[in-house]
Amino acid sequence: MFRKLIKDEIAKIVPLGTNFSVEVPEISEHGDYSSNIALVLAKKEGKNPRDVAEDLKNKLLSSLRAKWEKIEIAGLGFLNFFIAPSALTASFQGILKNPKIKRWVENPKPQKINLEFVSANPTGPLTMANGRGGFYGDVLANVLVETGHNVVREYYINDAGNQIKLLGESISASEGKISEKEEYYKGEYIKDLKDKTPEEAVKVLLSKIKKSLNNVGIKFDVWFSENENLHKKNELQKTFDFLKKKGVLEEKDGAVWLAEHVLIKSDKTPTYFLADLAYHYDKFIKRNFDLAINIWGADHHGYVERMKKGVESLGVNPEKLKIILMQLVKLISGGQEVRMSKRTGEFVTMDELSEMVGVDAARWFFLERTPNTQMEFDLDLAKERSKKNPVYYVQYAHARACSVARSVPFFFLGADLSLLKEKEELKLIKKIIQFYELIEDVAESFQVHTLTHYVYELAQIYTSFYENHQIILEDKKLSRARAELNKSAKITINYVLKLLGIKSPEKM
Repeated sequence: MFRKLIKDEIAKIVPLGTNFSVEVPEISEHGDYSSNIALVLAKKEGKNPRDVAEDLKNKLLSSLRAKWEKIEIAGLGFLNFFIAPSALTASFQGILKNPKIKRWVENPKPQKINLEFVSANPTGPLTMANGRGGFYGDVLANVLVETGHNVVREYYINDAGNQIKLLGESISASEGKISEKEEYYKGEYIKDLKDKTPEEAVKVLLSKIKKSLNNVGIKFDVWFSENENLHKKNELQKTFDFLKKKGVLEEKDGAVWLAEHVLIKSDKTPTYFLADLAYHYDKFIKRNFDLAINIWGADHHGYVERMKKGVESLGVNPEKLKIILMQLVKLISGGQEVRMSKRTGEFVTMDELSEMVGVDAARWFFLERTPNTQMEFDLDLAKERSKKNPVYYVQYAHARACSVARSVPFFFLGADLSLLKEKEELKLIKKIIQFYELIEDVAESFQVHTLTHYVYELAQIYTSFYENHQIILEDKKLSRARAELNKSAKITINYVLKLLGIKSPEKM
């Protein structure tokens, strides 16, 4: 597309390896694309950025004149590119012929990727907070698959260790067999596990977790049991022996250490860190994944560097492990925070949330925020069935486009897109084309929240086009062109909503 075209042409005339950006400006008056290349070169060469920009502008116009209506120099020396309408409609014509992502997104090296997400301990129901990482991982997997990668969606079941022992004691305490403790799990779900052993309770809770995930459209390829796949197969010892053979372990104070972290405690029991290393040994060395993406809660912040160094000790490039932390969620209703705690039993489950607001709204509201920021889930707005609710607004735009498509006579096939010259028409075409650039960005940056922002803006631009221009006209040629534009907007909105796991209703 156009961004790649700009990057490729600039690369031909600047020193090899020069790093520069080509972005879509937030203000449309600043062009369709903007690059900082002149500022980058000027800093390296000790020249005036605007002089460098003028030279680049002339060279680019010489090689790409048919593509650009104009190239302007702005500010300190930014190059702003304005696409020529003829080039815009020609590119759009290609998209209409084949709108599939894989036709337009280059992926020279597809990767085998392990994407681990949710992985909540099987000690209680999934809370609404689990939905944030759950939906994020689900959509990221959709994007990576759509851009050509081989993705395994994995849930790591923490069914060994202290939390399972604690679950058993919590059940016993609820039955009055032992005294209550502050750290025990509480709530009605614990009472429902009466007479269950910890292992039986885990099976019951895991079954409910799977059902809850299925209800909101989240599916996994692998359910990896810590107990079955690591402990019972003696994988912790094998991983320990592997590290010992590499000479990276140290014994002190009766314990065994990897750098500054304990693997085997002085009482000879393994730590969680060793179990996690065994799990990543399985991912990288036994199953040979090119990349492992772990989506964790914010409480794991201090564990990220330890895990990366641990992976490096296994002989794996730590860059092959990507860890995304999901920040905390606050549920707001009536202007007040609804407090949640699994241990006290005061929490809103993922099932309850999806029943209150619907799966589509739940997905949208979690997905529209970047993972590194805390968020407030506005329960009242999510329930709203009006254009104030962003997901409803986007779905309504899709339904409207479907309605228009149904009303277009069947003979409106094929179109002269050069007839699309109105600002609303050209703006809509540009936005549709940007989708293919955005999806490439998301596959590299993992920032799936940008998809919600994009499709909301697309719905706004489509609505402006719809409200300002009649589609079915006496001028059959123009009608055909506008009908094709309407169809493409419908297809693109549907495409994005499908990636987000949100329905695209044809009638509302």
